[in-house]
Amino acid sequence: MHQTDLKQTETFTVLLDDLYENIKSEQIKAAEHVRFKIAEKEMVIRDEKLLARSMLYDARLETLKGNLEKGEQLLEGVADAFALTSENLYYYHFFKGLLLYRQTNLQEAIIEYERAESFLSGQIDHREVSDFYYKLANTYYHMNMTAFSVLNADKAIEAALRYKQDLQVAKCRLLQGLNYMESANFRKAEELFQASLEHDASQSELKLPLYVHHNLGVLYFKQNQLEKAIFHMEQSMDYKHPNYYIKSLYYVTECSFRLGLKERAIQYFAEGFTLSKERDDDAYKWMFAMLHKQYVDQDSLEGVWREGIEYFQSIQDNHKVRHFAEQFAKYYTDHRDFEKASRYYLLALK
Repeated sequence: MHQTDLKQTETFTVLLDDLYENIKSEQIKAAEHVRFKIAEKEMVIRDEKLLARSMLYDARLETLKGNLEKGEQLLEGVADAFALTSENLYYYHFFKGLLLYRQTNLQEAIIEYERAESFLSGQIDHREVSDFYYKLANTYYHMNMTAFSVLNADKAIEAALRYKQDLQVAKCRLLQGLNYMESANFRKAEELFQASLEHDASQSELKLPLYVHHNLGVLYFKQNQLEKAIFHMEQSMDYKHPNYYIKSLYYVTECSFRLGLKERAIQYFAEGFTLSKERDDDAYKWMFAMLHKQYVDQDSLEGVWREGIEYFQSIQDNHKVRHFAEQFAKYYTDHRDFEKASRYYLLALK
């Protein structure tokens, strides 16, 4: 290899490393800036291993941005165009797992992660370990396999602490908090959520503290500490995240109703119900409508709540089915209709 080629290869390798670090820390704009520099140099690179790596990183970047079809095309393309080394096979299977996760094919994602793990050895940069086990743990969490999620999140935390990966540590603490909240260990969940706020996650464009504050709000809501729940939900709402804003707004509305802050609650309800209609979000239309029937206009309450629960059953949202079935069971218990109360308590336990 000529000296000029060697210099170009070294520069290209540095740019690839920079791109991947930006992708892992979720700095999308910075990653796209580096990607532009890579594209300018790609034509003179002859090393197929590096060209394959570049295409693989593109696939992960597109997946991160939500361009799942493009991410899938890039992964298929790299498998067709190159004979992948064991190191690149790790990235191929790992990134395919990430794509499948985003497509909600969770069981298939786990299979790809397991294939990737077989290559996660001395050949792979050890700084990669935390990211891999975090993503694996996160997928298990969404499969309601809490024990496996906790186990892999612990591996991720151990590696992240070793390499001083602050954002990664914060993400792992948040995930562990979610696992402990799922198993009703609220003290441990609170400790982990608070710990995740102590790490410097400022470099992420996705603003991790908004997720932490939202979930602290959920934690306090579950414990009926409604003032604390409102405080943290409002902290989350300050970020104006397009998806989490309405989630936090719903909790703030319900907490305000339950605290007897009716005027404030109705203002929040009006904002939330309008937003759900603007977005054509059927789930939140039902949730805000059910809340309004519960606390403001109780005409047809039973019919609306029954239809709302049936809607969440139809979209297989088991968390919301349990939540609303339990509340409906309490309503019937208060009205001494124990047959219907038993029916909805049983539904809540499923």
